[in-house]
Amino acid sequence: MKTKLLIATCLATVVGLFAAGAASAAFVAIYRNAMETTTQRSEIRKLSGKSCTRGGGKTSLNVTVGKLTEECAYKTPVVGSDLEIAVTGRIVTPTTPAVAKKSFLGLVMRAGGGSKLELRVFPSQKKVQIARVTKEGIKYLAIKKNFAAIQGPEKANVLRLRVISASGEEAGTCKIGGYIGSELAVETSDPLCSELKGEATAVTAGAPNNGSGLTAAFEAIVVRTPVRF
Repeated sequence: MKTKLLIATCLATVVGLFAAGAASAAFVAIYRNAMETTTQRSEIRKLSGKSCTRGGGKTSLNVTVGKLTEECAYKTPVVGSDLEIAVTGRIVTPTTPAVAKKSFLGLVMRAGGGSKLELRVFPSQKKVQIARVTKEGIKYLAIKKNFAAIQGPEKANVLRLRVISASGEEAGTCKIGGYIGSELAVETSDPLCSELKGEATAVTAGAPNNGSGLTAAFEAIVVRTPVRF
């Protein structure tokens, strides 16, 4: 898909969903990519990362983090503020055990202008984080350790990140939920998320400070938008 998908969010929908919380919101798919062909994988393009190499498996986009690089992010064609993005990811060979131990798989929303909201899942550590990243640095909004649903390196983890904005008295605040499979791992509110002006959605892989040597495989990307019935 060469044309970006522009998502317009209905305020009435967002208000109702925010009141219900990120965990109970209803979403409908607006973009799917099975990563089964070269054409499908070509829809996912580089967003950020100093030294990043991409390749393709039979049903995956493979991303390798190079020297002096913390993480590599690749964006979908979908842009918007209030969305849910999901992907199946795994850390794969030739990643060494030492690199895998510190590495994360992730999802990104509201990326642009040097800022973003990010879900990070560490397969070896069984840890989940939600972070707001700006030019000033990284702020961890929620952390969950020893989350049993996380599978180790070489095994598949289904990651989901969703963000819903509020209006009225809570304008400028958003509800953020991070999932592993069907299980809610971390949930938080961010009163400063309206300051993030970017709208890109992406998958990412890396390690704090230096992710060099990490190879991650991503399959079956889905982006959803909130609805109200």
